[in-house]
Amino acid sequence: MKNPIIAAVAFDGISPFHLSVPCLVFGADRTRLGLPRFDFRVCAMEEGPIHTDAGLSIVVPHDLSALDEADIVIIPSWKDLDAPLAAPFKEALQGAHRRAALIVGLCLGTFAIAGAGLLAGRKATTHWAYADQLQALHPDIAIDADVLYV
Repeated sequence: MKNPIIAAVAFDGISPFHLSVPCLVFGADRTRLGLPRFDFRVCAMEEGPIHTDAGLSIVVPHDLSALDEADIVIIPSWKDLDAPLAAPFKEALQGAHRRAALIVGLCLGTFAIAGAGLLAGRKATTHWAYADQLQALHPDIAIDADVLYV
């Protein structure tokens, strides 16, 4: 049986803290604890260096083609909350969704999923301080700011 493929999406300006969460949860080998092994991949629009909001540069080993095989796609945060998604990223997310990959938005990552049109008519949440903004941008989503996940 193949290891589940998990792709975390990084971008220029990402917080290293937000990116570290899926890296620590899914990137470490914990098989000695009886937990499954994951094929964990960090990807971005293009492979290569990205710059974080903390002044660090990170070399990202995968481009968006990592989403073509991912069983789970994690968007750990987002930037430019009211800007349209870049077409290649939007298409990659929609393609992963069509293949029935689980799409996960942590914190502001919900904005990217909404921007791809994947939350229309559904219930969603985001960071409580941005819930009104998400609702204003996407009135077709039922935003619940009082829960941690849906």
